[in-house]
Amino acid sequence: MNKSYPYYLLLPVVFLLFTHLQGFAQIKSPEKTRVVLRIKEKSLAEVLSDIEKQSGYSFNYDQNEINSNQKVNTNSNSNLKAVLDGLSNELGLEFAISGRFISVRKAPKKKALPARTITGVVKDSDSGIPIPGVNIVLKGSGKGATTNADGAFIYKINAENIDKTVLVFSYVGMKPKEVVVGKQVFINVNLENDALAMGEVVVTGSYTREKRREEVVGSIAQVSAERLQTQRPIESFDKMLEGLVAGVQVETTTELNTPVKINIRGQGSLPNLSSSARTTSSQPLFVVDGLPLYEQQRGNESSVFNTEKYLNPLSNINPADIKTITILKDATASALYGANAANGVIIITTKSGTAGNTRFNFNYDTGVASFINQYKWLSGPQYYSLLREAYINDGRSATEATQLAGSKTNNVDWFDLTNRNATYHNFDFQADGGSEKTTFLFSSGYRNQQASSYGNDLQKIYFRLRADHQASDKLKIGFSANATYTKQNSLSNYGAVTLPPNIAPYNADGTFAKFLGVPNPLAVLEQNDDYSKGLDFQAIGYAGYQLTKEISIDGRLGANSYQTKQTTFESALNASGENVNGRLRIYDRNRIGYIGFIKASYDKTFAKKHKIGFLVGTELQNEDISLLRGMGSGFTFDRRRVLDGAAAQSSASSNSSNATVSYYSQLEYNYDKKYYLNFNGRADKSSIFGGDKQVALNGSAGASWIISNEPFLKDNKTITSLKIRTTFGSTGNSRIGNYSARGLYNFGTGTGSTYAGNVASYPLLTGAPNPDLGWEKNLQLNFGLDFSLFDRIQVTAEYYSNTINDLISSVDVPLETGFATISANTSKMRNSGFELSINANVIKSDNFSWNLAYNFGSNKNTLLAYNNGAAALYGFRDNAYAFKVGNSSSAIYGYQWAGVNPDTGAEMFYGPDGSIKTAAEINALPINNVQVIGERLPDFQGGLFNNFSYKNFELSFNVLYSYGASQIFSPADEADGRNLQNRNQSVNLVDRWQKPGDITDIPRLNINRTIVSNSSRYVYDVSYLKLSNVNLAYKLSDKLSQKLHLKRLMVFANATNLFYLYNDAGTKGRNGIAEKRFVYPESMALTAGVKVTL
Repeated sequence: MNKSYPYYLLLPVVFLLFTHLQGFAQIKSPEKTRVVLRIKEKSLAEVLSDIEKQSGYSFNYDQNEINSNQKVNTNSNSNLKAVLDGLSNELGLEFAISGRFISVRKAPKKKALPARTITGVVKDSDSGIPIPGVNIVLKGSGKGATTNADGAFIYKINAENIDKTVLVFSYVGMKPKEVVVGKQVFINVNLENDALAMGEVVVTGSYTREKRREEVVGSIAQVSAERLQTQRPIESFDKMLEGLVAGVQVETTTELNTPVKINIRGQGSLPNLSSSARTTSSQPLFVVDGLPLYEQQRGNESSVFNTEKYLNPLSNINPADIKTITILKDATASALYGANAANGVIIITTKSGTAGNTRFNFNYDTGVASFINQYKWLSGPQYYSLLREAYINDGRSATEATQLAGSKTNNVDWFDLTNRNATYHNFDFQADGGSEKTTFLFSSGYRNQQASSYGNDLQKIYFRLRADHQASDKLKIGFSANATYTKQNSLSNYGAVTLPPNIAPYNADGTFAKFLGVPNPLAVLEQNDDYSKGLDFQAIGYAGYQLTKEISIDGRLGANSYQTKQTTFESALNASGENVNGRLRIYDRNRIGYIGFIKASYDKTFAKKHKIGFLVGTELQNEDISLLRGMGSGFTFDRRRVLDGAAAQSSASSNSSNATVSYYSQLEYNYDKKYYLNFNGRADKSSIFGGDKQVALNGSAGASWIISNEPFLKDNKTITSLKIRTTFGSTGNSRIGNYSARGLYNFGTGTGSTYAGNVASYPLLTGAPNPDLGWEKNLQLNFGLDFSLFDRIQVTAEYYSNTINDLISSVDVPLETGFATISANTSKMRNSGFELSINANVIKSDNFSWNLAYNFGSNKNTLLAYNNGAAALYGFRDNAYAFKVGNSSSAIYGYQWAGVNPDTGAEMFYGPDGSIKTAAEINALPINNVQVIGERLPDFQGGLFNNFSYKNFELSFNVLYSYGASQIFSPADEADGRNLQNRNQSVNLVDRWQKPGDITDIPRLNINRTIVSNSSRYVYDVSYLKLSNVNLAYKLSDKLSQKLHLKRLMVFANATNLFYLYNDAGTKGRNGIAEKRFVYPESMALTAGVKVTL
C-alpha cells in the first residue's frame, strides 16, 4: 500500500537538511574563524559549548578521560586555532580538527621547559612617567600580566627558546610595542601615544564617562598637551589653539592677558551695533574639570564702567597643568550643556596624580621676543618736507609753511624709544604619586613675561592641588583646587609711534618736552600708572558611588572666585592729566560663581551584544558680580595717588546676579559594537529672562555605524576602520547680560538740590524692559565620516548646517517710549561648512618616526531674517557694519574706492549706480546706499602639524593658514596724509600725487580735506600663511639619566612666528597689510628650556 504525505509536512525536513548542508558548505577554516572569550571560573564544558556556538565546530571527547568540570580562565579575541592553542597550553590538552569536528584528548606529558623571570618598567615616552595597567602578553599565547601602580612588572617565561620569545606591551590610546627577550632579564619599555587609535580615550564632558573614540557619535576633537605645545611663550591656552582644530577660528592678539575671540563653526550671535547694553556672547562655553568659566562681560553697567579694561580669566589656568582640551562642536556632543552651548563647548581636563613613588618634575624656560612686521614711518626730514607741502597745498605761504612744519633736522625714532626686546621667564614644578587607592598632585608655577612695548608686562603665580581617593570598592572621592595671582602693567603707549618724528622728546635742560595736547610717551612711561592685580580661585569636589554593578551615582560641587583691581593714574606733569591736575581711576571687580550637580547612571549589557546606558541628573548654577569704581581729580601732590588726595571725587557701583536650574538626561545604545544610538535632553530655567521665557528645552539625537566591525570588512588590511555618523539637535544661549530683559534704573544726584537736609537723588530709567525676550536657539545638523587606512592614516570629514533662531538684535522703537532701541528675538542666520582632519604616521620605524596632522575648515554665514523684515540696522560710519538679509552677518559695508584723480589728486569713489563721485558726494548719500566691500571671517582656515623623532631627538613645527578674511582700518590716518600736522605717516606717502598727470594711489596732501572712512581703500585682505612654531628637543638616554639619578632630562629650544606670508606684504619699501593689520605688531620669540624628572 502506497502512502502519500502532504508536501508541507516534508518542508521542515528539507529545510533542516538544507541548513545543515549549508553549515558544511559555509564553515570557515580554523585560521579564519574568530572567537571571542571573556571567561572567568567557568567549566571546560561551558567553554567548549561557547566555542561551538561562535565557530560552528563540534567537540568530541571522552568524559572519563577529560575532566569537563575543571575551571577555566581566559581572555582572548583571536582565530579558533590560536584560541585552541592557548587552551592546550593552559590545560594540557590536544585538539585534533577533522572537518567540522574537533577531538579532545589529554596531551602526553612534556619535559619541563626552560624558565626565566623577566622584570621591568613601562613608561610614557613623552613624559617619562610610569604607566600602570599595561597589558603584557607572550606573543602566540594567552598568558599575560599587567604593570603595577609604579609601572613595574614581573613575568615568568617557560619556552623552548626563551631568547627568541616576544613580549607584546599594549595600553589603550598608545601604540603597542613588541620586544624580543634575547638575553635580557630586566626590560625598560617606552610606549608612544597613538594619534590614530580608534580605541583612544576621549573626554566627552563632565556629565558623561570617558569613551573610546569609536563609541563617540557626536563631533568631538581632542588636543593633547603634546599637540598644544604648552612650552611656548604664550600666557593663555586659548591662544595656543590657533590652527589646531578644524572649524575652530582663533583671533589672537599679542597684547598680554587680553581676551581672545574664538568662533566654533562660525559666528553664533549678532554683534551689538547700537549703544544699548546688550552684549550677547558668541564665545564658546569653557569648562575646567567640570567648572564653567565665562569671559568677562560688561553688560548693563557699561555706561559707567566703559573704561575698565577687559581681562582674560582663561589665562589663569597654567598651560603646564593641562592634560587634554576637548572641543564639542555639534548638538549631540554639547547638548547636555544646553543653556550656554550654542557656540560650542571647550572642555579643559587638568592632570591628576599617578600611583607610585613620588615623582618631581621641574621645568624652566627663558627667552626673548621682539616685534616683527614693523610699520615703516617717515623720517624727520621726510616728514618736514611733506608737512610743508601740505600747508602750501592748503593756501599757506612758503614762509608760513616752513614755520608750521617745525624742525627740518630732527629725526626721532619713537618706535625705538618706546619698544624693546622683551624677556620671558617661566618655571613650573610638579609633584605627584600615591598608592593604588590614593593619588595626589601638587603643582606651582611662576611666569614673568614682558611685552615688546615698554610699560607692559605680566607676572603670574600658580598653585594647584588635586587628590583622588578610592575609599572602598564602591566609593571614590576627590577634590581639586587652584589659585592664581596676577600682576600686570599695561600702559597703552603704542600710539607713540605716530608722533611727528621732527619733535624732540626732551627739552634742553633734560626735562620731558611738552607737546600741544599730546602726552609725551616717555613722560607717560615714567609719570603715569596703569596696573592691575587679580586673584582667581577655583575649587571643586566630587564623589562617586557604585550602587550596583549597573548603577552609579556621581556628584560635584564647585566654586570660582575672581577678583581684580585696576588702577590708572594720569599725571598732571604731562598732557594726559594736566588739564585736571591729575586723574585717578580705580575699578574693583568681584565675581563668585557656584555650581553643583548630581547624576545617576545605568549601564547594562544584555545577551552579550546589546549595551544600554542611561543617565539623569540635575544642576544648579549661581553667579554674583559686584563692581565698584572710584574716580578723583585735582591732586595737590602728584605722588599721593589715593582718592583721599583728590579735590574732586566720584564713585559708582553695580551689582548683578543670575541663577540657572537644569535637568538633563541621556540614553545610549549600541548593538555588537557596530550600531550606536544617542539621545540627549536638557531643560534650563534662567533668571536672566523674564515672564514665561525663562525655560528652554534642548535636545539631540545621533546615530553611527562602525562598518569596519561588520564581518565583510573586519580585519581588512587596507581600510582598518570605517564609521559614518549623523546628529541633529538644538542648544541655547543665555549669555546676554544679566538684566537685558528687565527695565533698569540708575540713581543720580541733583547738583545743589537737597531734601530735608539730604542731597536729592532721582531714578533714571536706563534699560528698556522686554519681558518677551527669550533664548537664542541653535539648530545643528551634522554628518561625519571617519576612516583609517593601513592603520596609519586617519581621516575625519564633516559637513554641518547650523541655523540660529530667535537671534537677539536691537529693534528701533518710537522715541516716545523714551528709548531709541529695544532688544528682541527678531533675527535668524545660518552657518554651514565643511571640515577635514587628517592624522598620519607617515614613517614608523625603530629609530625614526614622522607624524603629520592637517586640518581644514570652511564656513559660510548667511543672515536669513532681520527684525522681522524691517530695514537693516547700520552701525556708525567708521565701523562699516550693517545687517542685510542674504549677506553675511560679518560683512564689511562701505563704498568702492576708484583711485586718485590724475588731474586733481582728489580721491574718487564709485556710487551705487557705478558713476564716479567725489568724497563730498559720497558722504551726502543716504547710508543705505552702502555695499559689501569685504568679509571679516575667512573662507577657510586651518593648520599643518609635523613631528619628527630620531632616536632621542624630536623636531616639531606648526604651519597655520587663513584665506579670504578682510579687515577695515579706519580712519587710516597714517596712510592718506590726513591729520599730517599731528601724526607721522607711512613711507607710502613719498609716492603722493604732486602735479597733474601723476598716476598714484596716494592723494594730494592737504591738512584738511573730506574723507570717506568706510571705503574699500582701507579694506585689506588679511589672508596669511605663517610658520607659527618650531620646537627642537633632546632627551637624555635612560642609561645616562640613571647615572645622574634622574628619571628624565630633556632640553629644548622653541621659536614662534619665524615668518609670515601675506597677500599684500608691501613692495619697494612700501607698507602693506603685513605691517598694518596688527594693533600691536606680531612678535617673534626665541626660547630655550629644560625639563627634569626626579
